[in-house]
Amino acid sequence: MRILLIKPKQIGDSLILTPTIAGIKQAHPEAEIWVVIRRGCEGILAGCPDIARTLLVAPVEKRDRAPGDVWLNLRLLWEIGTHRFDYAFELGDGGRGRNILRLAKVSWSPRCFSVKPGDPWGQRAAEKAGFKISSFDWQTCHRVEKDYRSVSEFLPLPETIPPMIFDPACAQPWPPGEALTDFCVVQVGTRQGFNRWPRDGWRDVCRALLEKFPHVVVSCGPVAHEREEAASLQQELGPRLLSTDGRATWSQMAWLLGRAKLYVGPNTAAMHLAAACRCPVVTLFGPSIEDHWHPWRVPYRIVTTPGYQPPAHAPERYALVKKRKMEDIPPAHVIAACHDLLAETRR
Repeated sequence: MRILLIKPKQIGDSLILTPTIAGIKQAHPEAEIWVVIRRGCEGILAGCPDIARTLLVAPVEKRDRAPGDVWLNLRLLWEIGTHRFDYAFELGDGGRGRNILRLAKVSWSPRCFSVKPGDPWGQRAAEKAGFKISSFDWQTCHRVEKDYRSVSEFLPLPETIPPMIFDPACAQPWPPGEALTDFCVVQVGTRQGFNRWPRDGWRDVCRALLEKFPHVVVSCGPVAHEREEAASLQQELGPRLLSTDGRATWSQMAWLLGRAKLYVGPNTAAMHLAAACRCPVVTLFGPSIEDHWHPWRVPYRIVTTPGYQPPAHAPERYALVKKRKMEDIPPAHVIAACHDLLAETRR
């Protein structure tokens, strides 16, 4: 049985797909699972051995396009068009995934399914393409549940949703940290502007963590402003603070997080990788909805703006969440959450 899962979204969304992949393998060990994700997301799935083939599609954003993307998309269409799939699922709830799934339908796939579209236009487009649409309402649940329950409506899966996956056997040592044994990881970088926290906050948190740990590893992305921020913290706080300088691969990050006592950072792909590596998480949430993105199946603490009291009614709660600002989160609250979680986990 060959199954195609299509989810051409961001890096963290790709990792969020792994519980569904694990559930399929548990229920159907003979399944050959192919995934379609956007170029640049493949590294974070390197630790999921249940994937038989990973196919890439070019990002739609202009800033992320590359000269060879036309050929990348043509190769993708050829790969899908020359193989038969017993099941094909579009899990991206976006038009890009449905365009690819139309080709999967032409390529002899007898069962094509889609998550429940989030808007009337998507509903009409999916119906016009001949999809069977999941009835699972994922608007107020975690995005892991969205993928898993949408698939399990058509393909029997275990009732209990597995954790996210990054197999430790697939991790690779980060050379500057090979001698580290007692440390935590702090993620200071994020491409999303609304998720950025002021540098002074990270300085206070790192200084407090250096009082508890011999070393702190500061992680960031490869873009200039993230590297500069990490370098500034390293210069100010001294040699016990190490920076990845945006050069650590996802496999190396998994190696670090599998050994770290704690992860601290905003809602990013690195936060989800920490959960996949079973590393306790303290995460900062500004205008991101924690119902959708909180760390999955791992001990965690969420720190947000002081005085936030979530209303019971979801639309009101989400409207209030959108007004929260990262810069309003006090460093003292993050530090307290770190102490509390470390006392609980005693990792």
